[in-house]
Amino acid sequence: MGNYKKTNWKKEKLRDICSDITIGLVKTMTKSYTEDPDGVPLIRNSDIKENKIRKNGLIRLEKDFAEENKGKKLQLGDIVTVHTGDIGTSAVIDEELHGSHGFATLNTRVNKEIIDEYYLCYYFNSSYFKNQAYSLSTGDGRNNLNLKDFIKTVILFPENKKEQKKIVEYLTTIDSVIEKTEAIINQTEKVKKGLMQQLLTKGIGHSKFKKTEIGEIPAVWEVKDLDSMFEFYGGMPFSRASLGEQGPYYLHYGDIHKIDKKVFDTTVDSSWLPRLAIEEGRIRENSLLKTGDIVFADASEDTDGIGKSVVIKNDENKVFISGLHTIIAKDKLPMLDINYKQYCFNNYAVRKQFIKIATGATVYGISKSNIKQIYIPIPPLEEQKKIGAILQSLDDKIQHEYKKLIPLNETKKGIMQVLLTGVVRVKLNSEEVITS
Repeated sequence: MGNYKKTNWKKEKLRDICSDITIGLVKTMTKSYTEDPDGVPLIRNSDIKENKIRKNGLIRLEKDFAEENKGKKLQLGDIVTVHTGDIGTSAVIDEELHGSHGFATLNTRVNKEIIDEYYLCYYFNSSYFKNQAYSLSTGDGRNNLNLKDFIKTVILFPENKKEQKKIVEYLTTIDSVIEKTEAIINQTEKVKKGLMQQLLTKGIGHSKFKKTEIGEIPAVWEVKDLDSMFEFYGGMPFSRASLGEQGPYYLHYGDIHKIDKKVFDTTVDSSWLPRLAIEEGRIRENSLLKTGDIVFADASEDTDGIGKSVVIKNDENKVFISGLHTIIAKDKLPMLDINYKQYCFNNYAVRKQFIKIATGATVYGISKSNIKQIYIPIPPLEEQKKIGAILQSLDDKIQHEYKKLIPLNETKKGIMQVLLTGVVRVKLNSEEVITS
């Protein structure tokens, strides 16, 4: 396609700057899966993140099967790209994954005399390329980027390989800061997960324990079923078509699953919570959410989401309704600290009960009648407050780090946009950038 309007930049179709572009394995291979840690890694579309591959939990293939399909093996420096789902998202194969296979991934081997593989990977992950990919995508519900369309996508790049590598240096520096922040989040979440199970089963400073129907707990703790603690009500099934700019706030079960929050606070979350364009007279009193109420999602596509819950803080008494596929738990007597409520249903012994009562084959469901059968451990109120405060402090730390990520990712996105399109050029003899 020749020269791009920026000096010494080119615009070419992907197929013209690569030595090989293929799709990964697209055959049934479950019988060739192995638990052997030395098996050959299989990279799925869901394992591919921007500029990295999620290595924990990779499926392994038997070596004989992998060898039978050696023509599809990935090599060091190849780029794997999401074919279905978050199309365009890409990562470079490192030494550890040399010789691995991709499962229905788009696999690119660059012509290294023309383009740097890390530059091209960053380009694939840019909004400029992803917009192009989505315009070519097919599929109902899930996006697909077909190989025949992928090879015809247009790539912008500087002819000078040194300039490509300098751009990669800039972006890698930003990525390293982002990765350090993500590492703090991951480590804090790991600490919290272990500590939460310890606190929710062993408590703080106990030496005497007793056996109960939900396992061993401190001797001074109680076990109660939810029926004795809460009144249960169903949400109001208004459809999304009833949403508007004004009116009561509306908590849909999809919001409980989608947003990683344990508390919905109307003073904080009212800026994004959906609203219903309905008259308040149509609202049932027991569907109104008050401070201390717990809302459970009564449907989930997987076992992890069964009985997922959020605690309500509505100190301003705004008109706030629980909606479709939700179950509301309102205190009969105030037995639980509001912070402890955020975490007590994450106890493994409690989670197992939710999974046991769930019904359904493809979508799992719970009901107002069977949720009453759930038993939970109840520490003395002061200990509840301490447990809640400890876990809340870790959540606060995680949220603090997430807030750092937002401007970092926005900065990276902006820099990618100008560097990967030649709007801003890098100088090869200094760290300066100049506008072309």
